[in-house]
Amino acid sequence: MSVSLALIQAERVDWASLRCGCGQMGTHIPEKFAKLLTATSSREFVEASLEGHVYVQSLLFEVAVPVTAMIVAALHERTSDEVRLRLLDELGSCVGGESHWTEIEAGSPEIEIDCQTAAREGIWALYQEYASGHAMMARLILDTVDTDRERFAYFDEKLIGRLHKRRKRG
Repeated sequence: MSVSLALIQAERVDWASLRCGCGQMGTHIPEKFAKLLTATSSREFVEASLEGHVYVQSLLFEVAVPVTAMIVAALHERTSDEVRLRLLDELGSCVGGESHWTEIEAGSPEIEIDCQTAAREGIWALYQEYASGHAMMARLILDTVDTDRERFAYFDEKLIGRLHKRRKRG
């Protein structure tokens, strides 16, 4: 098995100091994330889900910010299409959510802003996902995180056109 940049990134985090949606501290998040990276069956994907930990419905917990950085790192790794799609789905939840009321009370009212900032670190990986097989999910994320609106509009126009041409041929 190759080295996982995402799991190396996880080692940099003090998970024991971060609140998780399950009511515990975030110490179990790296193991759960590692299972997500290697999931191959529906059951494994369900067991590796970050829902209920990173977010509940669209409400984010403190662990969402370092998880966003891990997802961005994982997008640079070789994974199955199913894992990539799940990573993008999880990233969409992180950048599109909002702080849980308990996080607001604890002094973290804008976790989604921190997640969006972390996601921008992988802006070109997100554009690559848009240009390849996971276009619509990546587009939604980019629309949220890319602060260079001219760049987004330009790439959006170019990539949407190419996607339509591919669909007509296919």
